[in-house]
Amino acid sequence: MKKMNPFQLIEKTDAQVDEKIQSAYNQLFFGNAESERICFDHREFKYIVDIGHSDVRSEGMSYGMFITARLCQEKTFHALWSFTKKFLQNHRGDYAPYFAWQVGIPNKDHANFYKMDRGAAPDGEEYIAAALLIAAKNFNNPEYKREAVELLKQMLYKKTSGKVRPMFDKERAMVRFSPMEGNDYTDPSYHTLSFYRLFADATKNPIWNRIYEKSIAYLKKAMHPETGLSADYSEFDGSPKLTDFNPMSGFFSGDAWRVALNLALDFTWEIPGTREALREDAKKFERKAIRRLLKFFAARRPYMADYNVDGSGFPKNARPQTAGLTAMNAAATSVLDLSSTEDAALAKPFLLDFWNTPVPTGTWRYYDGLLYLLGLLALKG
Repeated sequence: MKKMNPFQLIEKTDAQVDEKIQSAYNQLFFGNAESERICFDHREFKYIVDIGHSDVRSEGMSYGMFITARLCQEKTFHALWSFTKKFLQNHRGDYAPYFAWQVGIPNKDHANFYKMDRGAAPDGEEYIAAALLIAAKNFNNPEYKREAVELLKQMLYKKTSGKVRPMFDKERAMVRFSPMEGNDYTDPSYHTLSFYRLFADATKNPIWNRIYEKSIAYLKKAMHPETGLSADYSEFDGSPKLTDFNPMSGFFSGDAWRVALNLALDFTWEIPGTREALREDAKKFERKAIRRLLKFFAARRPYMADYNVDGSGFPKNARPQTAGLTAMNAAATSVLDLSSTEDAALAKPFLLDFWNTPVPTGTWRYYDGLLYLLGLLALKG
């Protein structure tokens, strides 16, 4: 039986959803350079810019690869991946073969793209590997799978070099915030559950199933038992983590918005190989957690974008609801039982909010825009 398109709750057809996705993609990847697009050309390459910070990030490049692989945009995918390998990947030194999380754009001091920070953000590598595996299938290109499998091997087993370690804590079987020595904590949004099942299927390495199981157990603690909110960063036991370089890291903010997307993708994405009992446990948790999260926001309309994880006020001026958070909360509705009157009533306002939100433009269109597209793709299934 075909799964229900959640947008049917607001009387939108599959064709309308496809049109909305294509329109958003066209605007963000090929729209007006000053106010709309985030994707730009450099010789035979394409790269995605964080417009507000005027740099290129492994986050954005990996999201772009994931989106273009899902949409079967082969030429654009290849141009993004080629740029990522040439300008973001560390080809020598302690950080090799990880990807620099932040790369500068040519300017008066630099004739070419340059690594502002060679350090890696593991969610970038996770999305890159997932995108390569999807591209390998959609474009019938086994080389992409080979590159993904090699990257996954390094993420797990890289030999410590200087202060750079594997991206996954071996003892805990969980993703680190950073492979750099001293970063012995994690980020709830880095626990990309469905990707771990995808990696297990691609590599036949059972460690990915263990990572999946440990991540589910961790998220049960990291998501607040009353609000469903999690912090941007947390200890491995799920408790919020405050850091010197980011004093807001122990609060629900931009990173944590993506946890709902990760649960939605895992709930809806059928990938072979995971133990059935574990999948059933995960789905029960995901549906319960998403109901709790959406009820929290439903009681606060119009809600803010930043909170303490217990639902109390943010210590700084909280931002009003953003397009990115709107997209993530809408994506979360795909976890609900939409045949249920109660769940349908809970989902509908979030879907209406998202449908009526225009594609982000202006200075901060990079992050909100990418989450906008990821949210649409998650709802499409």
